[in-house]
Amino acid sequence: MIKNLRSIFMVALMAVSGSLFAQNTTETKGEEINFVTIYSSFVKDATDKNNNEFVYLEKHAIDQNGISVVFDKAKGSGAPTFKIKDAKTGKADNFVKLFGGALSGDKAGTDGNTMTFKADKYITKISIAASNASQYGTIKANCGTVTMSGATEDGKRGNIDPTWTNVENGKAIDVKEVVFTICRAAEATKYEHVRYAKATVFTSEALPTGITNITADKAQNGVRYNLAGQRVSKDFKGVVIENGKKMIVK
Repeated sequence: MIKNLRSIFMVALMAVSGSLFAQNTTETKGEEINFVTIYSSFVKDATDKNNNEFVYLEKHAIDQNGISVVFDKAKGSGAPTFKIKDAKTGKADNFVKLFGGALSGDKAGTDGNTMTFKADKYITKISIAASNASQYGTIKANCGTVTMSGATEDGKRGNIDPTWTNVENGKAIDVKEVVFTICRAAEATKYEHVRYAKATVFTSEALPTGITNITADKAQNGVRYNLAGQRVSKDFKGVVIENGKKMIVK
């Protein structure tokens, strides 16, 4: 009987644990961070020799509904920017521009600008939408896995849209900060860069990997339980279990 009760208890425990796991790992609806919409409302930080007006992203971190995005020049060949006004068209770009590392001969893969996402909750996925461009660098992350998809509008260049997931060596990892680094592609050029229009960040309240260190207190002498495993008083009548033994109380 004791073995049966233990089995029933463990099945109930696993069912409750599974329910809690499902609740805690529910992914929230993605939070879209539109770089173009956000930075279009900013005042210019600089004007180049061609009278194009720019916003320097390093100076303006994004903070939106518990998610922040910070850009850093790092070792980039150029500062991360947004062209707020083109001198010829009078319009803003439909992307922010991030650069790979400074050109050193024909060396590829040099680290450049960084883009850091932070969230109050655990980050499970980040989808980044690229804009059409003729020169592209590559992107990597400090953790998790980055996969590429999509293509330019003219179809000449594929795998331009990065998607990051919180999977590392086949297992989910708990992450609240992801750092992307822009690198030079294999075909190194003077201005190897990427152009991103927006990012969508998915988060979760918690990411438990399982139940560990389950402990159970030793049965207390003189404490009685009914056949359902519930503690009962001394006045309870019927079949009870006390000190590991079954008995009938009349």
